[in-house]
Amino acid sequence: MPADWVIGQPDFFSEGRNAKTDPGPTTLNVPTGITAYGDGLAVADAWNHRVLIWRRLPQNSHCPPDFVLGQEDFEEVAINRGRSTPRADTLYWPSGVSACGEALVVADTGNRRVLIWFRPPECNGQPANLVLGQTRFDRRDENGGGEPCLMSMRWPHAITRWGDALCVADAGNNRIMIWGRMPAESGAECQWVLGQADCSHVDHNGGHYWPHAGTLNMPYGLAAAGDWLVVADTANSRLLGWHKQDLATGAKARALAAQPNFEMKGDNQWSFPSRNTLCWPYGLSICEGLLAIADSGNNRVIIRPLHREVLG
Repeated sequence: MPADWVIGQPDFFSEGRNAKTDPGPTTLNVPTGITAYGDGLAVADAWNHRVLIWRRLPQNSHCPPDFVLGQEDFEEVAINRGRSTPRADTLYWPSGVSACGEALVVADTGNRRVLIWFRPPECNGQPANLVLGQTRFDRRDENGGGEPCLMSMRWPHAITRWGDALCVADAGNNRIMIWGRMPAESGAECQWVLGQADCSHVDHNGGHYWPHAGTLNMPYGLAAAGDWLVVADTANSRLLGWHKQDLATGAKARALAAQPNFEMKGDNQWSFPSRNTLCWPYGLSICEGLLAIADSGNNRVIIRPLHREVLG
């Protein structure tokens, strides 16, 4: 089915970064994250190093946003606003964006941190209220400048709310970080880690070639529905599902899609694409009982009913 309207290009027949023109309010350069935010929309415009916010959902093409975060205005697109160190009001490759009530949570991937705005922004370039993955806003060190721990991040990407919990896909550390509640202070440690046996280990598939139900390899996508957390285990070309009853560091997933068993991996199961295979699933979204999968390596989006039998 054809789409109803388009954002980032003047029409459906145009393409190219920033519509092959100068950056502005109606252009995009590698958008990687999108979320409903209040009555509107927030988009992570990664290579323009900004997040665009619409107060109301656009009803037609080429609709400009109301606010921009990470930049002073819609024409500026420099990394960290051209500074050598980040601040509470700058971004570097923001990849994921998620609405958690009134709060807006952004995976500031290039700065190896997650930023949180507690209330909807009221002006361009508004600074964030809180940072995770770093102890201060002016730091961007890999794993906080030390060994991997419950606070640190390497390549945060997708974000979702799972009941009261906040979940971040830390793709560079091959793990999912989970806080039991929305953090209230900068540098807060997470409570649980999925995909690794503990917080100090970060190798893909637990340091082995083949995966199992408790390992991950570059997880880029997250979505939650009821008691289930669904993870796009991107480099293993599969989806994993964890149930809330099993939540613990190192817990094994209960549900699986796109591979015949938990010990197998491979793009399209080392064969041709089909309805039941994936090649580097990148993003996930759940709406009204449907799971949308950005099957990036196959250049398609798959839409499936979300229930236990689908993942099992």
